[in-house]
Amino acid sequence: METKEHTKKKHEDIEIISNVSKEDFSREIFIGVYAVDIVFTGIVFKQCVFDKCYFRNCKFIRCDFTGTEFKSCNLRGAQFDGCDFIYSTWEKTLLEENFLDYCLPSQENLARDLVQELRVNFSQIGNYPAVNYASTIEVKLTGIHLYKSAYSKEAYYRSKHKGWDRVFKGYEHFKWKFLDLLWGNGESIIKAIVTIFFLISVLSTVSFNVNDSSWIDNFKASFLGFWGVKSNIVIPAYISICLVISRFVFFGLFMAILVKRLARR
Repeated sequence: METKEHTKKKHEDIEIISNVSKEDFSREIFIGVYAVDIVFTGIVFKQCVFDKCYFRNCKFIRCDFTGTEFKSCNLRGAQFDGCDFIYSTWEKTLLEENFLDYCLPSQENLARDLVQELRVNFSQIGNYPAVNYASTIEVKLTGIHLYKSAYSKEAYYRSKHKGWDRVFKGYEHFKWKFLDLLWGNGESIIKAIVTIFFLISVLSTVSFNVNDSSWIDNFKASFLGFWGVKSNIVIPAYISICLVISRFVFFGLFMAILVKRLARR
């Protein structure tokens, strides 16, 4: 095995006092570097390591952070315009939540990987609203990736997923879509509530077709039956059984959503 010396240049305990543009710092290490209100334009930070750095209110324009490591840094107020963060890793770094809206790569699989890194990072710094937001984005990106893996005509997906693997991805996307409609893949209480009302409406329609009461009365009876309360309207026994089963199932889903969110704290 042939090897060569690979010494990384270090920048340690320094303050950047003027704007920086069009420089290449690939594979260099920044430790305890300090900068406030500085503009970085067209800088290459590929595979760099930022450890305990402070870049508050700095602006990064078209900078390349491919494969960069951020450890215990402070990026509060920092702005990123047209920057690339694919394969970057994050650990205990203070970062604005809107990073998730403006700095993800266009490729959904790479964006999902970055969101997973950021979700863990936000959890480490105690920003739990950002953790929940990252989880929601991660679920959405997973759905897009599964859809493209199964149905996209793009060369990347057709060369990577062929034959039965493509069929399996189609099944995975179908399962993801069903669970997304059911309860937002464990991330949306609102979707779970909407599903409950949709199910009650369907059962009310079935009950309406077999008795003489109005649809509204059947809906009221089914709604009460869902909560285990009897009403004056008689609904078929199989409708009552479906409502009881649904109540336990959706109570379990509701508790699962709460547990997932509380477990992130």
